[in-house]
Amino acid sequence: MKKDNRQNRATIPMIMTGLVMILLFFGLVMLLVAQSEHVQTHDEALKEQRLKNLADLNGENEKILSQYHWVDKAKGIVGIPIDRAMNLVLTELQANRTHPAGPITAPVPSPVASPPAAAGAGATPAAGGQPQNQVQQAPANGGQGATPAGASPAPAAPSNQPGASPAPQSGGAKP
Repeated sequence: MKKDNRQNRATIPMIMTGLVMILLFFGLVMLLVAQSEHVQTHDEALKEQRLKNLADLNGENEKILSQYHWVDKAKGIVGIPIDRAMNLVLTELQANRTHPAGPITAPVPSPVASPPAAAGAGATPAAGGQPQNQVQQAPANGGQGATPAGASPAPAAPSNQPGASPAPQSGGAKP
């Protein structure tokens, strides 16, 4: 029995020492974690400096926009508060009402000598036998739809189209 008693006496101090060591280890870890949260890094210092500079700049701008101040005292230029400036511009714009624009008339083209084949297409003979120039108004859709409804424009010959190549010759030997 004495052996069991000695083993119990030896294990109790060892268990207590182990528990104290574990508690000290966790305490040290918690202390390091808490300290690392309060350590300011270089980026955080720059962030604080930038925020301070931004607050100062916003304060200066607010002061400039809300108070009368000299812009150039030598030339006599004074800055006025933005609210006052907006009211002045608003009253000026209300005093000078703009008038709606009138209809825009297209210039009449000058008479140009045209080839005989085209003369019959765009002109009608007057009582004196002279052709009258008829002015056609351009459509409002930017020049599209200039042909009458249902009619399509005459196709151009293949040789007149841009990028057209001469027609291939049939029956010839291939190089």
